Amino acid sequence: MKKNIDFIGIGAPRSGTSWIANVLREHPQICISEPKEVRYFNRYEIPVGKLKGIKNSNFDQDLSWYMQRFSHAKPGQLLGELSPVYLSDKEAPLAIKARFPSVKLIVCLRNPVDRAFSLYNLHRGNSLISNISFEQAIKQESVYVDTGMYAEHLERYLQHFTHEQILFLIFEQFIADPETGFNQIFKFLGVEPTKNNNYFSYDTNASAKRRSTRLHKFAFRFSQWCINSHLSGMLEMLRAIGVHKIFRHINSTPVNRGKACDSTRNFLITLFRNDINKLEKMFDINLKRWWK
Repeated sequence: MKKNIDFIGIGAPRSGTSWIANVLREHPQICISEPKEVRYFNRYEIPVGKLKGIKNSNFDQDLSWYMQRFSHAKPGQLLGELSPVYLSDKEAPLAIKARFPSVKLIVCLRNPVDRAFSLYNLHRGNSLISNISFEQAIKQESVYVDTGMYAEHLERYLQHFTHEQILFLIFEQFIADPETGFNQIFKFLGVEPTKNNNYFSYDTNASAKRRSTRLHKFAFRFSQWCINSHLSGMLEMLRAIGVHKIFRHINSTPVNRGKACDSTRNFLITLFRNDINKLEKMFDINLKRWWK
């Protein structure tokens, strides 16, 4: 097995990383880790609700533990994982650099207001926060604003990686033209482009409420057992025949997403404005679409 990986998707959360992983997983030249989010380089768990301030035990595992998540890879395949929690974790950039200095990074960013609201719905569905309004949540939990300070987080990455090592994508453009977006990724990774007429069939991470936390934990423990028992190929097979989708359907119920009110959107846009302006200069792009 290879001793290094080729690319990491660093986020942002709720900005298409699961969708990207599902499409890349189908490419014959690419192996995506099991699970897609290894969460090896973040020092802390997601800083919200019950997980706030809790250290990530994966961070202290050795490299062989990490590489085991790619044991199902075929010879010659590129290895990659996508853990959106890496974007805002302060220790992740240096931790990645120390292990894999030449790795390529993929970052896909979404309107920070829409992303914050989507993350709120996810956390509510997963019972990480109580059933409170979005307005209450952004007052009680700093993660919804902090995670959206993209320029601040990417400045830390640019201290350790070059611009050429980072593929910068805009979620809204990706949704509008997924073929162009995925071709950008394939070119960045140096693999052959593939033709796909139904990219949206791979999007499986809509906000939903778990029916059973016990069932979710059992599935997670089963997947970890498979990985640690050198049976990642079994997980790959189960995914290929659609078991993951069936399980998600059985153990989830739709969340009434609603929308953030205009006054809340305007408040958040004001908070994010300076960071967005800085981001435009850092990557020489126009993000005026995010003001709407």
